[in-house]
Amino acid sequence: MDFVTGGLAAAGASIFSNPLDVLKTRMQLQGELRARGQHAVYYKNVFHAAYVVVKHDGLTGLQKGLGPATLMHCVRNSVRLGSYQWLHNNGYLTDKEGKTVFVYSFAASALCGAAGAFFGSPLFMIKTQLQSQASKTIAVGFQHGRTGTLQAVRDIYNTHGVRGLWRGCGGNMVRALAGSSAQLASFAKSKEYLAEYPLFAKYPVLNSLIASIIGGLFQTICMQPFDLVSVRLYNQGSGRKFCKSS
Repeated sequence: MDFVTGGLAAAGASIFSNPLDVLKTRMQLQGELRARGQHAVYYKNVFHAAYVVVKHDGLTGLQKGLGPATLMHCVRNSVRLGSYQWLHNNGYLTDKEGKTVFVYSFAASALCGAAGAFFGSPLFMIKTQLQSQASKTIAVGFQHGRTGTLQAVRDIYNTHGVRGLWRGCGGNMVRALAGSSAQLASFAKSKEYLAEYPLFAKYPVLNSLIASIIGGLFQTICMQPFDLVSVRLYNQGSGRKFCKSS
């Protein structure tokens, strides 16, 4: 059940987070393989990026890649969260008193995150390529011309075979190692620490909320450099339909 609930929760959250993911992807691809100051700046910040996307691609432009993104989050997090919770429930991550052992939690978080990243890698690549597609006047990075998830799978498989669907997987697994270990380990320790205070002991939902925020902050900080590399690996071209970002 932990595998199912973890996947469904992440899939539902992706509907609300996908617009921000689109903006993040566009900003990360901006200036790809260009020297500083030698490329056009289409997206100045997250608010300006949102304005530019809506202006040129409409409101639906903010939800590009939603289909594969939802499936990717479902697959990746069902494996990641389900595996971690199974290890925790069976006492592999705690001491004799039931307290989380940071080293065990950190290692398990990293491995579970890498496993989830591996299984979700093809969908992550397709999501990235769909999100990067834009009107010619604001296009950044390689423009693959994808029309949908199934078309992308067929095209990648026919051109590069099964291995092509996992291109860039290594970068994504490193990204997941950094992000997942930081998130789950900091979440578990924060939750235990906060539970020692009467307010958080009385309101466990509040405890989980604050611990989740702390975990998310650690995840973002630790994962960001690897996320940038991962996005660029997934979106790199194969010598056709190249669109310069300047």
